Amino acid sequence: MATNTITRAPESTAKTILNKVPQITILFWLTKLVSTGLGESVSDFSSQIFGQQNSNLGELFTVAWSLGLFIVFLFLQMRSNRYRPFYYWSSVALLAVFGTFSADTFKSLTGLHYLETTLIFGALLLVSFGLWQHATHDLSIHHITNRKKEAYYWLTVAFSFMLGTAAGDWFATARVGGYNVDPTGLGLGFLNSGLIFGAAFLALVAYRMIRKPAQNGASEIITFWLAYVLTRPVGASFADYFGYDFHNGILGNQGMSLIWLALFAICMTVNLVLKHRENAATASVETEEQERIDVKQK
Repeated sequence: MATNTITRAPESTAKTILNKVPQITILFWLTKLVSTGLGESVSDFSSQIFGQQNSNLGELFTVAWSLGLFIVFLFLQMRSNRYRPFYYWSSVALLAVFGTFSADTFKSLTGLHYLETTLIFGALLLVSFGLWQHATHDLSIHHITNRKKEAYYWLTVAFSFMLGTAAGDWFATARVGGYNVDPTGLGLGFLNSGLIFGAAFLALVAYRMIRKPAQNGASEIITFWLAYVLTRPVGASFADYFGYDFHNGILGNQGMSLIWLALFAICMTVNLVLKHRENAATASVETEEQERIDVKQK
């Protein structure tokens, strides 16, 4: 009995380390929310950095640096044999910037309304899941252990950002009045949209914490991705509210970008510290196991 107990522990630890996605904890959700707010504010600030008369230049500038850096950090994360907080969360934050811009640009180029783009990105997200399931037969975020699964994971993440962006704009945008109108807009405004999406997000997270759906089961997978999609309009809605509406936009996109960057740096630091401790604990367990094996062999 003692031998069986000793050999099982390292296997479980190894699987945790090799998974390319962090554990789904409160810290995970907090970091994700901050990254979405950061993406919204930074995207708007960067696009406007050359002024309204040079908006096209600002948009090209935003695409160049956000997409370029995203490719770099995603390459580093995918090349790694395990989850690395700095690469992973930098990729998420940069995708939040590029994803925001992509969703907005798609609407501008096609002339579609927010309801229509929401439906399109929702359909693309479902297609991504279908391709992922067909190619790997495994939609679990706890089994992202090879490049094929990781590629489908990031494709799904990208569509989730675009869906969340379109849905958030659909809820917030008015049908008449204001600088940005849409015939299908629900006109709830940034704050009300953020509160509605936030309530739905908290309900899903509470369900996952209280009911604890079976890992890799349909309920666990569905509730994770629903909550993941919702983090986008939650973070973006509050970012826009404090950047544009709060006290007549006193903070602005520049102020909000700095605030989000500070919060993101704190979340990143906590993630790095916890991962370092986890790696140290794992190394200690593996060392003890090797020492037991050496003693038995003697």
